[in-house]
Amino acid sequence: MRFLIQRYLASHFILPLVVSTFFFVSILLTFDMFKLVGILASKEIEIVFLLAFLTDLALTFVPLALPLSTFFSVIFCLNKLSSDSEYIAMRAAGMTKGKILMPFMIISLGVSIAIYLVAQNITPYTNRDFKKKLQFLTSSGLISEIKEGQFFTLIPRLTLFSSKVSDKGKTLKNVFLRLEDDKGDKVIFSQNGTLLYERDQKTLVESLKLQLFDGNIITQKNQSPEIEKIVFKSYLLPITQSKFSNKITPRETMLNGNELAQAIKLTQDQAKEKNRFNQKDRFNAFYEYWNRKNVPLLILLMTFLGFSLGIKENRGKSKNSAVMALLCLVFYYTLLFSLVSIARSGKIPVHLSMVIPNILIFSFALFQYKKLDWQ
Repeated sequence: MRFLIQRYLASHFILPLVVSTFFFVSILLTFDMFKLVGILASKEIEIVFLLAFLTDLALTFVPLALPLSTFFSVIFCLNKLSSDSEYIAMRAAGMTKGKILMPFMIISLGVSIAIYLVAQNITPYTNRDFKKKLQFLTSSGLISEIKEGQFFTLIPRLTLFSSKVSDKGKTLKNVFLRLEDDKGDKVIFSQNGTLLYERDQKTLVESLKLQLFDGNIITQKNQSPEIEKIVFKSYLLPITQSKFSNKITPRETMLNGNELAQAIKLTQDQAKEKNRFNQKDRFNAFYEYWNRKNVPLLILLMTFLGFSLGIKENRGKSKNSAVMALLCLVFYYTLLFSLVSIARSGKIPVHLSMVIPNILIFSFALFQYKKLDWQ
């Protein structure tokens, strides 16, 4: 009988957990989509590419959403059990509060283990794919920024001016182009020009070339008074820079568990040399490392706290679970972000900024849990 009731509790917890997780991920996804709508609306994007882009973005929000969804799902289930007097019936049948809590904790433990493995081995690659796709969209948008009668300077060491621009920035008239490099400057005048942009939506490899017609090239090397001039009928200029590349600079969210563990063991100079991490990136690496360990623990803590707050009295003045839940969340995340800010300045270790809020939340949850016997 006891196992039947526990399966009943587990089945009533799983559906709200799935629905609330989807809800919170959708909310977070909506906020980010407001930032990306300008990029997405101005591009001709295949539906498969768009779905993959949104899926990668949504998966990055799952670790953020799960503690919240677990918390509110437990409160919802216990509120319903209390309102229907099912909780009282279970206690009257001889079930202790620990046995009622057990199915919720078992499911949360399974979710915690799963999200830990996902954060270590899957989410980093999802972040890499999302970064590549985002870079793919933003770099292809550079062409639309070329306006007639205006200097285009978005590409480093390149200045472009055209008196007339058509075909969404691909066809140019009366082109002035200046290229800077370590050897010297190169100035190009051309009557006509065409931007040749190619992209592969599968590999995300991009290339940009500028085909110029009827013009001349003036080159002057550094510390040299001599000027070289070349007249051409047709000249193909490849534009190579970081924005048009399928390679990305690794960041802490793109490193799997082993890579991240190795990164935080490096000294600041070694991290900067081997991983191109600056001081800010190094702190972010420590934060990411401990946050991946903290999220599974936080799911268990929120389950315990939600259970303690979710049980209501059927007679007399009942506690307002929703208000107390919101206050607990505001307190937890305000304290967490404040301590993380202090840790960023180096005054406390990064892991301590997560341990302190967890201890306080657990202490409050334990206090509320013990009060269930006083009712």
